[in-house]
Amino acid sequence: MERDRVAKTVLSTTQVDDMKHCVGFDGKKVKRRKYEAYRNYYTTSNDHSSWDGIVRAGLADKRPFPQGGGENPQCYSLNEQGFKYLSELLECKITESR
Repeated sequence: MERDRVAKTVLSTTQVDDMKHCVGFDGKKVKRRKYEAYRNYYTTSNDHSSWDGIVRAGLADKRPFPQGGGENPQCYSLNEQGFKYLSELLECKITESR
């Protein structure tokens, strides 16, 4: 059931690009259809409508980022469903480095 929801989620090109940036995706580093993300964060100086849409879709988490600059700094990160979604879209298994 959860997999169906992920497969049916439609995001904008900008949102997908933001997700790729969040995990530092580099297509040249995909090996045997696997990519190891060296990071999983995207910080902003305020709420971010594109990222808030990703959070509403259930693919990312949002938390305050008091160390950041700006009026209302936030930190966004992909959750497990976000990794699954991006993996399916890019046709490679994306995992977090440990």
